[in-house]
Amino acid sequence: MMRRGFTLVEIVVAMTLTLAVFAITLPFVRAQTRALGQSAGRLDADQIARYAQRAIDADLRLATADPGQPLLVQAGPRAISFTANLLAADTLDPGAADVEAGAAASLTESWRLADAAALPPGGRSFPTQDYTDAAGAVSRNETISYFLRSDTISGRSDIFVLYRRVNARDSVQVVRNLHVPADSAFFSYFRPVGGTLTRIAAERLPLWWDSVAVDSIRAVGIRAAGFYRDRTSGQETIRTVEWRTVLPNAAARGVGGCGAAPAAPAAVGITKVTNARPYRAMVDWDASPDDGAGALDVRTYAVDVRRTGVAWRTIGSVAATGANTYKWSQPLPLDTGSFEYAVRALDCSGSSSRVTTSAVALP
Repeated sequence: MMRRGFTLVEIVVAMTLTLAVFAITLPFVRAQTRALGQSAGRLDADQIARYAQRAIDADLRLATADPGQPLLVQAGPRAISFTANLLAADTLDPGAADVEAGAAASLTESWRLADAAALPPGGRSFPTQDYTDAAGAVSRNETISYFLRSDTISGRSDIFVLYRRVNARDSVQVVRNLHVPADSAFFSYFRPVGGTLTRIAAERLPLWWDSVAVDSIRAVGIRAAGFYRDRTSGQETIRTVEWRTVLPNAAARGVGGCGAAPAAPAAVGITKVTNARPYRAMVDWDASPDDGAGALDVRTYAVDVRRTGVAWRTIGSVAATGANTYKWSQPLPLDTGSFEYAVRALDCSGSSSRVTTSAVALP
């Protein structure tokens, strides 16, 4: 028995339905593909910006110097050079952030006068002398430089590559595709004015190690903008990360020594923030009388917490910048009860002031 085939009308109807399904589905798939590409572009640009910011911040927050050695060597809109003890060749240097067995002296000691060269990307020659520590030995603090150069591959004048250099060694590429418009700066600098960190005017930059103004810098701002261009659509994506790194050792350079423990913060307040996410406990306090005045020896503030009647534990620290007031926050604890928050002022020897407290019921 022969089976009946499709009639012409049935074939036409089937083809029409198939085309209708494709007509509905393809634009949706195309839109999803385009959205996925845009999301990937945003993520790529964001990762570029955050990688640059975190690389600089990780080194810059460790900036330190021996007596007579500059903490900030160069402070420019697209370049910064500072002193830090980041690497040691052995375990005999307790102040180093990391150890690499057998590392060359040019990577683990201060920049020597015999190797003096122009600061990148093309500034003044440094150093002008050899630097030693308190024992008279060669300083173990290296000169770290981060700077931008135009990305010649991109073909654009506002796309840059970030480089890192130790002393007079060869530069190492950190990340490329950073967007810096002609009217903006990658680095900015802040100094205390009337208890408030105020940005130094761009017209005054760059500042050099022998400038009086460079010693007043207490924080460095970083504006990193990642750039991504989709090769298929040509769409450009820019994601910006703004960050401020406080130089915890800058304020203590003018202190000759530490005497008695610093005075405690005048008042501590605690506020529960539950009207906006993330829910958090906000701690605020007035500066110690020895922060920016008095003995001038406050380096940091320690924030402690405890359930009433239980031992204290430290949950955070804030660098002293000479401000009138400070704030610190933490996510609200999951448990409930009466908690006490405390703030202590610490001087350059680690001595602590008495504890100033404030109580709150959580959550």
